[in-house]
Amino acid sequence: MRVRTADAEWTGAVNDDVNRPAASLLKLPLAMALEPLLPDHKPQRVGDLLDERDDASVLMALDPDRVLAPEEILRLMLSASDNACARWALRSVGLQDVRAAVRECGALVTTVDEDPDEPGMLTGTTTARDAVTLLDETLDRTRFPVSAFALEHSIRNSRIPLGATDEDVLVAHKTGTLSGVASDVARLTCRTGTMSIAFLTDSQHDILVTGYEMGVCTRGLLDHFDLQVTRTVSAEVSV
Repeated sequence: MRVRTADAEWTGAVNDDVNRPAASLLKLPLAMALEPLLPDHKPQRVGDLLDERDDASVLMALDPDRVLAPEEILRLMLSASDNACARWALRSVGLQDVRAAVRECGALVTTVDEDPDEPGMLTGTTTARDAVTLLDETLDRTRFPVSAFALEHSIRNSRIPLGATDEDVLVAHKTGTLSGVASDVARLTCRTGTMSIAFLTDSQHDILVTGYEMGVCTRGLLDHFDLQVTRTVSAEVSV
């Protein structure tokens, strides 16, 4: 975690350089690789984006003949962690461009490969330190305005920060699934500063309990630093 105020900066970590399954956090560098190329791509028919694996895709709620702009596909990939959109994104940029995005932002420990068991999907590892770096880079509104907007308007969950209401926090989450993995990385904008924080886990017996503990921990840290949250941007993985 990293806390920045007008007067000071404080960092702290536990096992922040341990590699964990990155899961859907890899959609962050995928978005960074895709966004500069959006003008080069044509709108896509929803039915052409889906296949038999996509029963849980947000696209299933849309008319298959509906046409989505590339910017909309990118937004759905991040805001709903949609895998159908992610497969299109990976076809559009290629694995090497995603790896280049990881290197360029300084997430040097993160690994990225194409999943041999899920063609068209990414697999790899990252660390808590790299996860914060990836999120911070994707939130650069100058370079990645579409991605930053999507993260700031994604699905709310109960992890970071636990118990937030519409009155004190806007939550932007990116979700995914993997067995035994519960992770969350967020930037919390407060009235007196910012907090960047990442939780990465593996082999969890109950990811709901793990997520609850993340929220309790985050709330405790906010109280310790006397930070009142005004906005949260977060990328979450549940596996």
